[in-house]
Amino acid sequence: MFNLRSTCLLIGVFVFLSSKAQTNANQKIDELLAAYVSNDTPGLSVKVINQGQSIYSKGFGLSSLDYSIKNSDSTVFSLASIAKQFTASAIWALANDGKISLEDDIRMYLPEFPEYEETIRIKHLLNHTSGIRNYHTLMYLAGFDYDTSYYDNNTVLELAIKQKNLNHLVGEKVSYSNTNYNLLAIIIERISGQNLNEYLKLKILNPLKMNSTFVRVEHGKPISNKAVGYQKHRDGYRFNINDQLSYGAGSMGSSVNDMAIWMEMLNEQNIEFKSLAQFLKESELLTSGGSAKYARGLMVDEYKVYIAISHSGFGFGGRSQLITIPEKQIGIIVLTNLQSIDAPRIGYQILDILLSNTEKTIEENDDRVSFQKQDFNKFIGEYKEINSDMTMKIFVENDTLKSVGSMGRTAAALVQYEQNKFHRSQSQSVKYDFTPSVSHDMIISFGGTPFYFEHANFIDAESVEVSDFGGDFYSEELDVRYHFYTEENTLKLTYKEKEVINLKPIQLNEFGNNDRTLYHFIKDKNDTITGMLLSCDGTVKEIIFKKEKDR
Repeated sequence: MFNLRSTCLLIGVFVFLSSKAQTNANQKIDELLAAYVSNDTPGLSVKVINQGQSIYSKGFGLSSLDYSIKNSDSTVFSLASIAKQFTASAIWALANDGKISLEDDIRMYLPEFPEYEETIRIKHLLNHTSGIRNYHTLMYLAGFDYDTSYYDNNTVLELAIKQKNLNHLVGEKVSYSNTNYNLLAIIIERISGQNLNEYLKLKILNPLKMNSTFVRVEHGKPISNKAVGYQKHRDGYRFNINDQLSYGAGSMGSSVNDMAIWMEMLNEQNIEFKSLAQFLKESELLTSGGSAKYARGLMVDEYKVYIAISHSGFGFGGRSQLITIPEKQIGIIVLTNLQSIDAPRIGYQILDILLSNTEKTIEENDDRVSFQKQDFNKFIGEYKEINSDMTMKIFVENDTLKSVGSMGRTAAALVQYEQNKFHRSQSQSVKYDFTPSVSHDMIISFGGTPFYFEHANFIDAESVEVSDFGGDFYSEELDVRYHFYTEENTLKLTYKEKEVINLKPIQLNEFGNNDRTLYHFIKDKNDTITGMLLSCDGTVKEIIFKKEKDR
């Protein structure tokens, strides 16, 4: 009798403490999101799962400014790049039916695709190790007008086919490219005979009862509870009017209620789809050594000693963030319909709230953290992102290693957590890896997405004769002509009726636009400029431009 009473008492105490902890977490999340309570601005919806149970589910702001409709947990938002894991799940379904293998050459299904020196396989598209250039960046460099021009997956395929080179060796490293997932969508449709939305509904969405989730494969179809995406401008808010129909990498809609079902599946709570969760979270080995932190539509990384599964999204009029911690049965989904709301930051702040009760115990007892304190001077210096003009300075201040980038305003303090590895003191999802490599000197990763940097020798702008770099340059791959000219001792660029772009010297014979685009001019043995290699966003490497004869 005493044992029974003791057991009941312990259970009661546990339930009371759990309930109190949940109430405290909800209050802290409410305080975090209080700034988004509004009756006249766009906003967001948030859903939180803790220990396998939904503990928070709210909407903030308006889904439509025209009709003053409020956001809720059933409002349908754009998922942006979170869509990739759904495209990957369609590949899982095809593989289960024996209709595709991850080892298949993509040219089995895309025979029109270029035959490069190395074979690109389905698995390389899934984990972004194909080296295929990112189509959004290619379109930007070609002067594509997103506001007035239509494009779809066929447009993406045609552009990809024109590319003569890859960014890197196949399977060497993760290089995030939306093209990979648009190509997967085309492959899925060619094999299944259905569009991606129909196939996902049949194999994934309907069985999971995700009734508000869809792929946008056509225009003009009414969508219940759909949020309008907005950008904030000086004179108010604007919504998107482009009519593109590319999908696979994005162009999906869902609600936080539906995404809670998905997060439970990722945490392996759904027995029927446990193999799908395992498939999506499986990482491939890189040919350069180590495991890719991008799995199959998902990032797999460590956060405060837990394995975190995540993906973010960014598009016109909204941002998104999904995070799950399977070990703790945690799931967080943040969907916004205002582009300036930082969904990733909010997602990780909520995660910190959930982990705060156990964080001290983990840090005190964790025996996995073991490294020798290193001399910070070996890391300091100037760095430049590979295939971009973005720069980063690593320096020491008050015995603390810090970083500041060309696109940032303030320096971030870094905290060491492993040999050669650091994270930002205010954001453990942002990591710096100085592990020696033949291909790079530093990797900065955001939630698992890597950006590669190398040591740089920046040139004194006053020493550069910018007039030497003028002229017209043409690229067959982009079918575009660039005109460089000098004005007020500044090299400037125009193309496709775009606004004038001011360029600044970076390294020898290199210029940048301070927006992750690098222009590397090529000279012959007579020191005469004959061409230019164009790189951008870290996802497009050295598109060939030939200099045209002076007219």
